[in-house]
Amino acid sequence: MLIKQKKCLKTTFFCGLLLYNETGDTMAKRFKGKRKKAVRFHVYFICFFVILSFAFFLSYFSSFFSKESVLTFMLNTNLFSSKHQEHQEQDIFDFLLDYTIGRQELTEDEYDGSLSPQEYTPDPTPEENKENPVIYLYNSHQGEEYTGDTLDSHDVVPTVMLANYRLREELNLLGLNTIVETNPITEVLTANGWNYASSYAASKLLMQDALEKNSTLEYFFDIHRDSISYESSVTTYEGKTYAKILFVIGTDHENYEQNLTFAEKLNTILNQKVPNLTRGIIKKGGDGVNGIYNQDFSPNTLLFEIGGTYNKISEVTNTVHVLAESLKELIG
Repeated sequence: MLIKQKKCLKTTFFCGLLLYNETGDTMAKRFKGKRKKAVRFHVYFICFFVILSFAFFLSYFSSFFSKESVLTFMLNTNLFSSKHQEHQEQDIFDFLLDYTIGRQELTEDEYDGSLSPQEYTPDPTPEENKENPVIYLYNSHQGEEYTGDTLDSHDVVPTVMLANYRLREELNLLGLNTIVETNPITEVLTANGWNYASSYAASKLLMQDALEKNSTLEYFFDIHRDSISYESSVTTYEGKTYAKILFVIGTDHENYEQNLTFAEKLNTILNQKVPNLTRGIIKKGGDGVNGIYNQDFSPNTLLFEIGGTYNKISEVTNTVHVLAESLKELIG
């Protein structure tokens, strides 16, 4: 009887030990799983804390540093290099936008005036407006800007309107009486309850009004600037640097070929005077683009993209001089 009791106790002990081991393994696995979750949570929390701290650092300490001091530091570290020294600051900002928060460049047809200061440039020499004008210059996007150089000390932001004023002066000197549209496009948009996408409709109203007041007008030129790299928007000839010209022809109206023919003739003359001065002619039509650009108004209506964002106004002025001479040769 005693022997049977001992065997029974041994059996119970071993069964209990086995059960304890299995239970212990199960609990260990559960504990290990919980520990992994805890570690993972701590890692996420630390990452979140680091990002939040970095954002706080930028927002708090940015007030102690000027834009110029930050740019100077980055330039002195030789992190960036550029063929054109004067564009290194823009290279830095392009890098930060492209590789930090991301950026998608707007095309000409999606140009949003709210993304630019859109400073209106008043007419510096209103006396240049001539009687019996033949050429009408306007800007559907009046606030498109160039890089400042000689105008910096006068706090003047060089825009496409300034290019128009300069072109008007050149044309008038050549005997081609020219006027510039000086009414703000933004006021026309506001008066009609339109958004910035309706800029071409607004400029067309001003064109119609100008023609009613000046029946001698024959040629209508809309001046823009493109959003391209400096290397793509500049050319050098005989030691002088020029902002390149691109012709944009809308194909969504039945008489666009007359505008195209006019652009082709002018394009040829420009490149004869300064090789590679133009980027050619681009035709736009169909969904997603304006497709007309007011060129249904007259067969002598053209849209020029003169240079790009990074061109100096002096380079634009060089081009304007050649453009005026070319127009004189073409329409005399």
